[in-house]
Amino acid sequence: MYKLNELTLKQREELFRQLRISITHHSNAIEGTTLSFGETKELLELGHTAGHKPLGEQLIILGFAKAYDVIVREATNPNNIIDSSFIKDIHAIMFEDALKVSPEYVSKPIGAYRLDERYIKGVDIKLSHPSKTSNDIENLLYRFKSNNMSLEDIAEFHILFERIHPFADGNGRVGRLLMTYQAIQNSIIPPLIKNESRDEYLKAINNKNDLYKFLQASIDKSLELISNPNI
Repeated sequence: MYKLNELTLKQREELFRQLRISITHHSNAIEGTTLSFGETKELLELGHTAGHKPLGEQLIILGFAKAYDVIVREATNPNNIIDSSFIKDIHAIMFEDALKVSPEYVSKPIGAYRLDERYIKGVDIKLSHPSKTSNDIENLLYRFKSNNMSLEDIAEFHILFERIHPFADGNGRVGRLLMTYQAIQNSIIPPLIKNESRDEYLKAINNKNDLYKFLQASIDKSLELISNPNI
């Protein structure tokens, strides 16, 4: 089962609720944040902070969850199409509160493209030069319309987006949120990329077919969240 429209309304609601916690935790853990799944769950559901963990990390996690909510809301409208302004807005939402309170945890600028050259640690790919970032993003968005994408398209878009690497920080997190948007808008179960699969994910991101297969397995991880037949 890979289609959202094959789920009941209760299953879809439960899936999005569970993914809000799971995608937020795992997507941030992939980037090195130290909160456990349980701590992330308490922060998002109960507002309980983890007293021994950096405030900056927790504010970024809250910002990510806020961005996730925007993603889910906007993706449910089939007439919406991802554009560069939306991508910048998602990036800003993710980091704006952390920037105000714990600026040392945020690479600037937020909500705007990077001004310097960057490299992805552990991945042997050349990123877009800052002078070409805007044009490369526009070309990518022209090629892929978010409301008409297959899972193969989503995999290819993700690889190309990460190669552009438009922001000073948060590219992986924004890219995975865009993946969630594209999946929902095309009635595909959003993939859940878990932190324990980080190495496999980073390896797969070098090849479209490998990432496609990885995303298929990651969709199964999402479906496990609603395996209860009574939902």
